[in-house]
Amino acid sequence: MKPKFDFATLAGLLTWLLVYGVSYYLLQKIAPGQRQAPVHALFIAYGGLFWLLTRQQGHFALRGRYGAVFLLLQLVVAFSLLWVLPGRYFEFLSILTIIWAAMLPFVMRTSLAMLLTITVVSAWYSVVAWQSGGSVWISALLYGSFHLFAVLVQSASRDAENAKEELEQKHQQLLATQQLLQGASRQSERTRIARNLHDVIGHHLTALTIQLQVASHITEGEARIQVDKCHQLAKLLLSDVREAVSTMRQYTDVTLRDAITPLLALLPEPLEIKLQIPPDIMLHDLHQAQHLLCIVQEAISNSLKHSGASQFHLTASVEQQQLQLVIYDNGSWASHWQPGNGIKGMHERLAECGGSLQLAKLQHAMQLTITLPYRESDNA
Repeated sequence: MKPKFDFATLAGLLTWLLVYGVSYYLLQKIAPGQRQAPVHALFIAYGGLFWLLTRQQGHFALRGRYGAVFLLLQLVVAFSLLWVLPGRYFEFLSILTIIWAAMLPFVMRTSLAMLLTITVVSAWYSVVAWQSGGSVWISALLYGSFHLFAVLVQSASRDAENAKEELEQKHQQLLATQQLLQGASRQSERTRIARNLHDVIGHHLTALTIQLQVASHITEGEARIQVDKCHQLAKLLLSDVREAVSTMRQYTDVTLRDAITPLLALLPEPLEIKLQIPPDIMLHDLHQAQHLLCIVQEAISNSLKHSGASQFHLTASVEQQQLQLVIYDNGSWASHWQPGNGIKGMHERLAECGGSLQLAKLQHAMQLTITLPYRESDNA
């Protein structure tokens, strides 16, 4: 799996540390004897919340189960610092809300993020104006423009990240489809060779065996002994040809595990994949296999984007000529969730293959149960 290091998160943490350090230095100059424990606690809480929110996976990440709650709590901590520190010495505290606003595009639309940012900036500088008793509209305009700039830059970063993820998904699908096509090509070539061996060489060996058996009845002495030996060799050769044909026809399909493996090659490291797929489950139908790979890819993408999961489970089994896949993770299922294009696409693909999809709730996560017709290989 591919590890991922976010330099934007590192920049945010360094900026927070800088604001914390400068604030601590000014507090030592302005009020060296005052109790400063609440200020330190608030700064540490802000940094801890930022670190949790910017993790790639987990319940506390931006897209995790408690992401929205922690994002709101981080904003409350920033306003609390504004409340306890004298505004005329700590105008730069607004940098904390810039860091906060930069995370909004990853959880909401850009237009909504900008509207919310304008609201927060207005509330922030209303408090500053009340504390100072003067006009702060110039600072509000300057810092407000920085807030909007951060939102727009992170929106562009989000779009680029989404485009990169989509490209990686297409690449994974291409690798998996390529393997299926190679398997189908091998299957077609082996079937052709096996058919020729059976129909041509097998037919001629059968005719040769019959002729040698006839010759054995019309010859005597040493000649008959040699004919009988040739007859036995021909029968043995015919048996070997039939065994070779059966072997070639038996191992021509692609296993389900081998087909899914390329989809997992470029996943981020925090998502742990746990597969329970018996090695004898084969994909005999190329059309069905392509749809199945697209469905698994969509399920993985949903876990990465929406559930905040750290583990992804896929279990496969065959019962009563039915292939069943059970897919679930340890993420969260939002209470307001509605089926999107991804789930609708799964239903459409399965309908083309004569399969079905069932959705259920497993603890706090979504469980997908996929059922498809399964036939044994008809090559044997």
